[in-house]
Amino acid sequence: MKDTLVKATAADGAIRLLAINVTQSTNEAQKRHSLSFLTTVLIGRSMSSALLLASSMKVKEGRVTLRIQSDGPLKGLFVDAGKDGTVRGYVGNPKLELDLTKKENSKPYFDFNKACGKGYLHVAKDHGTGQPFSSTVELIEGGIGEDIASYLLHSEQTQSAVFVGEKIEKNNLVVSGALIAQIMPKGEANNSLLNLLNNECRNISNFSEHLYNSRNNFDQIFVNLFPTLKTTGVNILEINRNIKFNCKCSLEKSIAALRLLGKKELVEILKEDKKSELTCKFCNSVYQINQEQLEVLISNL
Repeated sequence: MKDTLVKATAADGAIRLLAINVTQSTNEAQKRHSLSFLTTVLIGRSMSSALLLASSMKVKEGRVTLRIQSDGPLKGLFVDAGKDGTVRGYVGNPKLELDLTKKENSKPYFDFNKACGKGYLHVAKDHGTGQPFSSTVELIEGGIGEDIASYLLHSEQTQSAVFVGEKIEKNNLVVSGALIAQIMPKGEANNSLLNLLNNECRNISNFSEHLYNSRNNFDQIFVNLFPTLKTTGVNILEINRNIKFNCKCSLEKSIAALRLLGKKELVEILKEDKKSELTCKFCNSVYQINQEQLEVLISNL
């Protein structure tokens, strides 16, 4: 199934529901950056969350960036997502793998806290006009879901239930995605509605399994996860199947970036190497700038 984002409301618009499947995009990121299982999971969760945040922006050109800055062995993470469904990202230490953690009566799980360490989640929203709005929250556990919920509460004053998850079978990622449920302003004073949503969220014990079971009929994920909301009516507003890993890098942009080095350093590169090679951090594409292109660039400076 193609990567899909679904937007819906329930309870006559008092509840907003957003869900996304980014399995193909996550696998594309894994392939491009040779990610470990741990970093594949983290990039998938981050891309899911960034796309969901971007989908709620009002401007068509809106973009959201998520950046983890911390002291852990992950060495940072950066994701850029657009309302148009495009997403890209990278981690500082793509091959990082840690022993799974296991508590009594639970399945082994990734130690995101150890991977990320102590630090911050930075969120920036770019509306395409002027300075992007940015906000920073302290990392809770580094597993992305709780960190995004913290951002929404403290920076957007919106209490939200955020679920992130994935499933790996036979060393392959078979599903990755996220879901956000929020009480809208018109429903904030409705205590029975608040209790209903809270109870529904508490009953979701294994989001990853629900995500996997809904992968082939993704627009039904809300009624599958929130059966009581069926009675209030779940209204699907949008289904976007144009979600994809996409980078805006190009040879022209790489050449433009070389201009920043200045004429003196470019002359040295030409003299010593006769060429230059640039690698895009976001997608790992490699661009070769040959001798002739360097000479033209230098002559134009």
